Amino acid sequence: MAKLDQFAQVLVDVPGLAPLDYRIPEDMLAAPGDLVVVTVGARRMTGVIASITAASDVEGRRLKSILKVMKTTAPLPAEWLALTRFAASYYVRGWGEAALPALPAALRRPPTPQQEKRIAGIREAAPKARGDASRAAPPELNDEQRAAVEAVCAAPGFATWLLFGVTGSGKTEVYLHLMERTLAADPEAQVLLLVPEINLTPQLVGRVEARFPDLAVAALNSEFTDRERAAAWLSVHEGRARILVGTRMAVFASFSKLRLILVDEEHDLSYKSGDGLRYSARDLAVWRASKLGIPVVLGSATPSLESWMKAKEGAYRLLTLSARAVEHAALPDVELTDPPPKGSRGMISEVSRAALEACLAEGRQALVFLNRRGYSPVLSCPACEWVSTCVRCSAFTVYHKREKALICHHCGWRRPVPEACPSCGNVDILPRGTGTERIEEELEVLFPGRRILRIDRDSAAKKHAAEAAFGKVHRGEVDILVGTQMVAKGHDFQKIGLVLVLNPDAQILSPSTRARERLFATLMQVAGRAGRGGERGRVLIQTRFPDDPLFSALARQSYPAFADATLEERRESACPPFMHQALLTAEADQLSSAIGFLEDAARAAAPLAGDDVLVYDPVPMPLVRLMNRERAQLLVESVGRMTLHRFLIAWNQAISGLRTSGNIVWCLEVDPLET
Repeated sequence: MAKLDQFAQVLVDVPGLAPLDYRIPEDMLAAPGDLVVVTVGARRMTGVIASITAASDVEGRRLKSILKVMKTTAPLPAEWLALTRFAASYYVRGWGEAALPALPAALRRPPTPQQEKRIAGIREAAPKARGDASRAAPPELNDEQRAAVEAVCAAPGFATWLLFGVTGSGKTEVYLHLMERTLAADPEAQVLLLVPEINLTPQLVGRVEARFPDLAVAALNSEFTDRERAAAWLSVHEGRARILVGTRMAVFASFSKLRLILVDEEHDLSYKSGDGLRYSARDLAVWRASKLGIPVVLGSATPSLESWMKAKEGAYRLLTLSARAVEHAALPDVELTDPPPKGSRGMISEVSRAALEACLAEGRQALVFLNRRGYSPVLSCPACEWVSTCVRCSAFTVYHKREKALICHHCGWRRPVPEACPSCGNVDILPRGTGTERIEEELEVLFPGRRILRIDRDSAAKKHAAEAAFGKVHRGEVDILVGTQMVAKGHDFQKIGLVLVLNPDAQILSPSTRARERLFATLMQVAGRAGRGGERGRVLIQTRFPDDPLFSALARQSYPAFADATLEERRESACPPFMHQALLTAEADQLSSAIGFLEDAARAAAPLAGDDVLVYDPVPMPLVRLMNRERAQLLVESVGRMTLHRFLIAWNQAISGLRTSGNIVWCLEVDPLET
């Protein structure tokens, strides 16, 4: 009996393309979710079969055939295809643009005999259970932790839980107990634990492996090689790894039986992708859990205002951990103090220096926090007012004293420090402002003989450098830790008695809608590094604005007071989360070209927007020039999420039809964090 004709709808990573129809050859076995090799135009590409039908609307003579099915692994499940389809739809991109980049690069390469051997080697390199390690005895839960675990386990099916716990309250221990209960209930069950930062992955993986030595624990983040990522991805896809710990990319991992999703530090900006598909891993985790009918737990000491509002409205279920988990460990005392007078050479006041001395005299560690790396933000000439700027961006180049270089933190351009002012020849060019390098130098002068360690993106640029540096802190080999936001969250420092915060005022004065929310979260997180081991901690903040309400809520360590007040301000000013937004950005060789394109896009939006969508005028972006490209933006917003979504689908099609000149590149971002 002759085989009936079959046709496959194939996803490919080409902007703007819907699934393409291909004929399945009679002698080929194919299924939805299979990776295949197809031709698109004259190019051979890897694609994913989205569905198979008995007919095609494409004229027969125009149909191409699938060249090969890549049988390197089992087909991708329908649940994964649904996730990528939703992501593409919500973020207004092609389905293939969401699906193909979500796969490890090593698995997307067209098949060759060498590639098939490589895949076999990758499979052998997959994470394995430690086996011979003895299981770490779990600590006893306190009443609030136990209630949280029981509440999640007792609720059948899907629910979104917001685990609001003060710093040091033992949220990770709640995660581990939930994992244990979930994995014990089903021998095939799997768990996804999302973390915001690469440098948090090793310590969490270590804790999970110690608790589950008989299970394979996989890890995924962008620091891994293609081979490492493919090995972890395959082990989860094929059900050999029961637990996956990863950064935002892990939300797109393919699971054989996912039964629990945990999102640590759910408020963190790192969960929002800044290129390609501009997705929020936290939001996709919630959607994925809803479709699977499983619980998702969002944990934070400073939840995002979006999540806090949903908990207040009842859409999310609130779990509260109000006390620190370690016996006798209390939240640290928060105090405000004046910074040094203007014109002072140093950044550390006499009050702060005395506090550091007292902490060190007690044999405890201190953390000095400044969220600005480098030696100083800019070099300047007092004679002619020249300042060091990037040749490719509308930004200052940061002075890095140890590297003897001026570096742009936006594009990476660098140049040696000039011996004299390039403008007037003055040899007395001076650093202006302060970064972590300069604070490290100041501390070395103030505290000679003390062990001072700086951790920021510069000092921890090499692979595993951050992990090694944090290990020194945990082992007590550091007296004073100087750091940026890298040290502010997730790290369980047991010996830190004092946290000194320098120069939070720059963010206080920022015009950004979310600046104060981010500052409060950062300060709460970094304050939480003090006093975690049982002895009382102290937090000292140098500020010129001690009367600001933000510091009042911080001194009381009351996130609810800050969040409720900020939500009311957002409601009155019609800002997110009470308004839903999208941002159209354009870059070109000339700013006029970018603005002109956005003006055309605004005219195309007018008949589609009606009265329910507000379309703003195009404006230059805050960082106008980046990598020799001029940039502008256009904001649209609506009270209704679905109203905005319907508009964006139609508008995206209209924008795609616009004629462009001046080498225009544009991007439409849904739910932008910066507007």
